[in-house]
Amino acid sequence: MPFVTTDDRSRVVLPGHPNATFLLRENADGSLLLEPASVVSEAQAVYDRDPALRDLLDRAVASATVRRRRRTPAPPPGARPGG
Repeated sequence: MPFVTTDDRSRVVLPGHPNATFLLRENADGSLLLEPASVVSEAQAVYDRDPALRDLLDRAVASATVRRRRRTPAPPPGARPGG
């Protein structure tokens, strides 16, 4: 089993896990448990746990009254079409 050592700022390097996010749990016996985690916005969390909200939004997206026009930026002054 590999050892890890904290530096003077309590940091640890986890080889093979660059830029990863973990939940840290300290167990009663003093052991540390790292659980891979993802950060989710509160709005996304509400959407994920509320089937009625998901259904409402799905119906709104499918509605013929909902339009999704994409605005194309105006070409800069003096620009030639296609070039």
